[in-house]
Amino acid sequence: MPVSAAPPPAPEVPGLPDPLKSDWVALMRQLGAEVPKDPTMGQLTQRSDLRAKALADAGRGRDAAALKKAREDFVRDREKRAWSLVKDRFAALELPEKAYRSFKQEDADPVKLLARLTNKRAEELRGMGAARLRDELGPAVGAGKK
Repeated sequence: MPVSAAPPPAPEVPGLPDPLKSDWVALMRQLGAEVPKDPTMGQLTQRSDLRAKALADAGRGRDAAALKKAREDFVRDREKRAWSLVKDRFAALELPEKAYRSFKQEDADPVKLLARLTNKRAEELRGMGAARLRDELGPAVGAGKK
């Protein structure tokens, strides 16, 4: 059985916008970027950046700037939506507000945090204190990466 070299796409987190249905990916396709069938966010970002650079090098600065702005807008909106869903999950799991603020202040990845709060083991976190929650989730979500 052949081994796949590419990692499987990250499971889509419920409630977050699908990048393949975004204006950003539509613009990527319109500007000639190749979009894989089941891409990860990293793959989309990399291809978008490469296409923007190629457009700029070809003298199409406006198209390059529009593509960069579309990516930045999508990523910003996705992160904002993820933080909103994380806050809702914290309330549903009766987790301390202090821990939520701590994760947000330390620039944790809200998408990874949301994935951890919506997976099968999330109920084990119910009512957990802030320090224990930090020990449990901190390294997995990139908290404190500054």
